[in-house]
Amino acid sequence: MTDPSTTAPDLNFALLRKYLSESMLLFAGLVLGVLSFCYFRVRVVGKLDTAQFQQIMDLLPKDWRKFTSVDFDWLVSYLGRTSFTLDEPMLVLLISSWAIVRGSDVVSGELGRGTMEMFLAQPVSRSRVFFQHALYTITGLTMLVLVAWLGMAIGVWTTSVEETRYPEIMGVPITFVGPKTAVVAEVFGMPAGFLQPKTNNIPMSSEVDAIMFLPGLVNLFALGFFLSGFSAMMSAMDSFRWRTLGILCAFYFANAGIKILGMSMEESPWIVYCSIFGLYSPASSVEMAQHNLFDALKWFRYDDGGAILSSGPLLNNVVLIGLGILCYALGKRIFQKRDLPAPT
Repeated sequence: MTDPSTTAPDLNFALLRKYLSESMLLFAGLVLGVLSFCYFRVRVVGKLDTAQFQQIMDLLPKDWRKFTSVDFDWLVSYLGRTSFTLDEPMLVLLISSWAIVRGSDVVSGELGRGTMEMFLAQPVSRSRVFFQHALYTITGLTMLVLVAWLGMAIGVWTTSVEETRYPEIMGVPITFVGPKTAVVAEVFGMPAGFLQPKTNNIPMSSEVDAIMFLPGLVNLFALGFFLSGFSAMMSAMDSFRWRTLGILCAFYFANAGIKILGMSMEESPWIVYCSIFGLYSPASSVEMAQHNLFDALKWFRYDDGGAILSSGPLLNNVVLIGLGILCYALGKRIFQKRDLPAPT
């Protein structure tokens, strides 16, 4: 009889090699896509200075403001516009693709290929097969999130931005009437819009600190973690990967549609939280952490009066990761208890 302890390292290596061979092209393509998208997205931000972007934002209808979870005045800044890269549907779709494609393969993918019996014929438990695949998926997810940060950071470090300033007319007296009718005269500088503006090129790194993206990246990882856990759970319940992927795609786009619907209905803002994307707000996390990174550990967002506006970064991440862990646990239990069909 074969001793399982002597074959465990060989099995680990064999499984890792199998996962690498199956996903290397997908991972390489996603790395290239995430890196290039984040880099060029930041470069595009540097092409339009803050003053010009402010003019564009002022022309937008006021109703459009409800489709963003951040303050429009902050969104005009370079940090706001670069942070909004993490909210771009293209980036979210790239990260989600890894979580969904790899998570869906753990059970239904192996059953569809007829290789699950070969695995389970070895001295290895179902739990080990399930969690080893999950560990590989989560490791790849972590690397993709780091690649997203690297692309944004390289964009910040290598981009120069134009800063437009209008000359000021100094020495303009402004007279106020004091509380006791005393006249107080002060002198202010006033921008002269009729004069030729001065344009200076400055490095974007002087306006944006790449470390400030970290709270938003944690939120991106939490979303990917949940999607990988949910995908693994659905895979453990099915025997055909094509059907698992169809269910997951329907779940993904339905949740995206629910969030858009909730953001457009000001009278029913709670609809947003009927979608898993209601817990995804990376730009809002960066906005809260702009002055102090520890503000990203708040459970709720408050307005100036102290009223709760929405869930905070910590609550969003805890719920997403908690749901992901629950999905992995349920998926493992389903996989252990179910009967596996014979390969056809």
